[in-house]
Amino acid sequence: LDQFELRDLFHYVEIFPGNKKQHFRNLKEQSGLNYHDMLFFDDARDGKYGNCEPVSSLGVLSVHCPSGIYEEKIWSNALEHYKTWSLHKTPNTI
Repeated sequence: LDQFELRDLFHYVEIFPGNKKQHFRNLKEQSGLNYHDMLFFDDARDGKYGNCEPVSSLGVLSVHCPSGIYEEKIWSNALEHYKTWSLHKTPNTI
């Protein structure tokens, strides 16, 4: 986040290797945020959607970006989807 000057855009940051469902349970407990208020960017290259499916099953909008978020369109597309998605609160992966 520091390398891309993104840290100031977030209220709560946690980098967590391993089980992502547990990771988001921890985030929810420690931050007090609901899952539907979270946005997950996953650069995992394993599996069809990396960790997005298990995380989205919790109610978190998940963005699979196996090449990272180097392009602004990935970030802006995710925020646009989040704006629409947040009205319906349906777990989803983009």
